[in-house]
Amino acid sequence: MQTEKYHPAIQTLHWIMFLLFAMIFVLGAVMVEFKESEPWAMYGIHKSTGVLVFLLVLLRLIARWTTVIPPLPSEIPELIQGVAHSVVHLIYLCMIIVPISGYALSNIHGHQVKLYGLALPNLFPENPAWENFISDFHFYAAYTFLALIILHILSVVYHHVKGQDVLSRIT
Repeated sequence: MQTEKYHPAIQTLHWIMFLLFAMIFVLGAVMVEFKESEPWAMYGIHKSTGVLVFLLVLLRLIARWTTVIPPLPSEIPELIQGVAHSVVHLIYLCMIIVPISGYALSNIHGHQVKLYGLALPNLFPENPAWENFISDFHFYAAYTFLALIILHILSVVYHHVKGQDVLSRIT
């Protein structure tokens, strides 16, 4: 059975996660830029929201696996559809590895991650030798994720301008 729209659960998760990711990126950029002034509250919100987003990604994957995904409009060439699907898969990969690498970064630096005050277990050992590598990995993975999101948004706008209705599938 084909449907023209994503399941309402996926639609809702998509837009909530978009807002949360926007908040996380802004907080991440601001807290790193001003780390000399010790913006520790921002770190807590950034980390808590990262954990929340990771949990929402798991829900989103379950919803995606258990619902019908609407096909792209048939007037979009197969090659472009393949690229679009690849970008979406890379976005999902980033939605998994960015929060995990952030969690690892906190633990490796000797900091506990809290989910809005609820202490979570340290899953990674404190290890100063790995700090720079994990920090760089988290940074580059986050900006790769941001680039993929921008590509995704620009593609939706492009297809919308061309009259290929892709936006209504998620709204």
